[in-house]
Amino acid sequence: MKEAEKEMNNPLSPVKMVRESYSRYLQKNFTEVQVQFKDEEPAWIPYDTLLAIKEREVEFQRRIKDGR
Repeated sequence: MKEAEKEMNNPLSPVKMVRESYSRYLQKNFTEVQVQFKDEEPAWIPYDTLLAIKEREVEFQRRIKDGR
């Protein structure tokens, strides 16, 4: 399991809800998550986008920890 996926299993994760959607444009099903990071209105984003955000966050924190 990727580091970002492990972090999202945390109960304090910004994910509020999950849904499956169909894109007529892409002609495929995809997973969306509703996220809320602070006091803003929740927003639906693709699950893959959230994973990419979390992976970048983990990478950034690792670089800071390593002093780069």
